Amino acid sequence: MSLTALEVKNISCPGDKKQIKKHDANGLFLIVKNNQSKLWRMRYKYATKHQELALGKYPTITLHEARKMVDEARILLAKGINPSEEKRERKRAANVGDRAFKVVALKWWEQQKDSWTKDHKDRINRWILQDAKSIGDLAIDKIDAGHITELMLKIEASGTPKKCPVILSVINRIFGYALAHRLTRTNPAQGLPLSDIIKPLPKVKHMPAVVKPDELAKLINDIDNSEGGTFCTVEALKLLPRLFLRPNELRCLKWEYIDFDDRIIRIPAEEMKKSREHLVPLAEQVIKHLKQVKDVTGYSEFVFPNARDASKPISKNVLTNRLRDLGYSADVVSAHGFRSTASTILHEKGWNHEIIEVQLAHLTGTATSRAYNRSIYLKERRKMMQEWADFLSFFNHKQGKQLS
Repeated sequence: MSLTALEVKNISCPGDKKQIKKHDANGLFLIVKNNQSKLWRMRYKYATKHQELALGKYPTITLHEARKMVDEARILLAKGINPSEEKRERKRAANVGDRAFKVVALKWWEQQKDSWTKDHKDRINRWILQDAKSIGDLAIDKIDAGHITELMLKIEASGTPKKCPVILSVINRIFGYALAHRLTRTNPAQGLPLSDIIKPLPKVKHMPAVVKPDELAKLINDIDNSEGGTFCTVEALKLLPRLFLRPNELRCLKWEYIDFDDRIIRIPAEEMKKSREHLVPLAEQVIKHLKQVKDVTGYSEFVFPNARDASKPISKNVLTNRLRDLGYSADVVSAHGFRSTASTILHEKGWNHEIIEVQLAHLTGTATSRAYNRSIYLKERRKMMQEWADFLSFFNHKQGKQLS
């Protein structure tokens, strides 16, 4: 006789027994234990063997719901599918959620992001969610070298092979995190022979830079005196050759970093490529220029705010685009190339290599000296930056005379 909802509710196990079974229909039965817990089970035959399928606990699973689950299991049996195996697969799939590569990678990213610049943080997030999308939903302990090889080939085929080594390095670190948290036992990214997987990468090209005095004179004159372009783009490009900053550091420059009284820019570590605070002494000409800019853009926290949204800096490519508008192609000069220009000419003029490197924010000295002496060579650097500004002003003035 089939069970009723009332019977299921009231049934109990006698005190002299550990458990009893009450049968319904189609193999469904209820186990009632002496602690009065009630468990639904289904008995069925698959591949000539009798098996049991756990359906859940009453009252979480009602009699009606248990019968519905039995009907679903019978449909699977009719298709030749073992209901118990199907249940295990669903459970494994559900458990993948916490172990999916994307989930683990974002936990690692969340842990690391405060040590990176905003651009680097966004870049790695994009690599995880977009470039590594093909392995994102795979359980991290199921990913092997073949999956990563396929990912590298896919990135190469997309036309961005230079991403392969850096993304592989990030994946390697993510697996290191997974190993430490016992989410996997292997790291398939470690030791993967990338050079045998994708074609050889083209040799690194140095940023084009103008280093001949007569060419530099014309370039500075064109930058300082040519009409056209938005205010922030024009003024930012005028300052770029005079500050030794990377284009991204200049475009993200904030007024709070500039100390007009001390005649210096203090850029915090999180805004620098090497994650170290950087000091930029200001020449007379640069101070005057910055004060003029502040009269126009002082309403924003950024020295060079975005025209559409003052809470953001100018866009990434505006400085390079400005150079192209002035007639300078990519193989002649780049926005980043002004650093090479300054380095080359100052070395030729006899300035100490260490002083130049410090001003370029390159790593110099021991780790201890870098950590505790952020103002290293500051007196000499003040003198050098003023001399460099005078040098460019002289070239600009001289070129202007020649052109007139």
